[in-house]
Amino acid sequence: MTKSPKVALTMGDPAGIGPEVALRACEALAAEAIRPIVVGDPDHLAALAAELNLSPPGETIACGNVEPALEPGRPRPADGSIALQCIVTAADLAASGDAAALVTAPVSKRIIAAIEPGFKGHTEFLAARAGVRDPLMVFAGIRPAVALLTTHLPLATAIASVRRPAIVATLARLDKGWRRWFGNRPRIGVAGLNPHAGELGLLGREDDVEVRPAIVEARRSGADVHGPFPADSVFRRQDLDVILALYHDQGTIMAKRGPMPSVNTTFGLPYPRTSPDHGVAYDIAGKGIADAAAMIAALRLAAEMAARR
Repeated sequence: MTKSPKVALTMGDPAGIGPEVALRACEALAAEAIRPIVVGDPDHLAALAAELNLSPPGETIACGNVEPALEPGRPRPADGSIALQCIVTAADLAASGDAAALVTAPVSKRIIAAIEPGFKGHTEFLAARAGVRDPLMVFAGIRPAVALLTTHLPLATAIASVRRPAIVATLARLDKGWRRWFGNRPRIGVAGLNPHAGELGLLGREDDVEVRPAIVEARRSGADVHGPFPADSVFRRQDLDVILALYHDQGTIMAKRGPMPSVNTTFGLPYPRTSPDHGVAYDIAGKGIADAAAMIAALRLAAEMAARR
C-alpha cells in the first residue's frame, strides 16, 4: 500500500486567514490520501479550531508561540516573526525529505520585510535558501496555467527586464519544470508585452526585437512555444497548457479570475512547493468566513507533485 505523502503546511500570518484556511483544508481532506503536517503554534491552532467548531489538525510541528492579545487583521512584528519561523522550519523539512512537499499559507511581505530585510515573498526567499538562482512562479490547476517572466518588481523594472536571453532561459525552465512535475511536454504560449503584441512595431518594438526571436530560439531547443499573442485574448485559449506572462499583474490578474482556484507553484526548487493564490485577507481575518478552496487545491496539487519527486 502506498503511504500518504507527508506535506509540510505553514500556519502563515496568525493575524491573517492562514491558520483558518489551513484548519479548514485539513478537515476537508481528512479522508483523502494526503497527510498535512501543520507547522505553527499548536496551542493557537487548537484554540482557533475550537472557536470555529473544526477538528484540530491531526499532526503539527511546534514552531514558535503566538503572543497574547492577537487581533485578527492587525499584524504585529511578532506575528511576522513566527510566520517567518514557520517558513524556515517547513522548508527545511521539505529540503531534507522529511516532508514530501511544502505548502505555504499567506503572509505579509511588508511585516516580514521589517524583520528580514530584502524579503520579497515566498518564491524568492525559498529559492535563496535552496541555492536556486532563478525560480519560476507558475499558477497551475487552471487551463491554461500561467507562468511569470518577472515577479515582484516595480513595473518599470519588469518591462526593462523583457529581454531575449531572459525569455529564452525562462522558457527552458518552464519546459523542464513542467515535464518534471506534471509529466508531459507543455504547449506554451507567450503573451505580448505591448497592446496587440506590438502590431508589427506600430505599438512598440519589444515584441519583435526581444520576444519573437526568443520564441524562435526556444523552439530550436525543442520547446513547444508559440506567440507572442495579444495579452488581452491569449488567456482564453484552451489549446495551450501554459502561458508565459511578461510581468506580474499581466499574469496574476488572469490566473485569479477563473471559476476554479489557481495554485501558485515554484519551479526550480528541489521539492514541490505550492500555495493558495490569495493573500492574508486581513479584512476578513477572525470572522470565520474564509474560503479554503484554494488551500485545498494547493494541498492536492502538492501531493500530486510529490509523487514525481
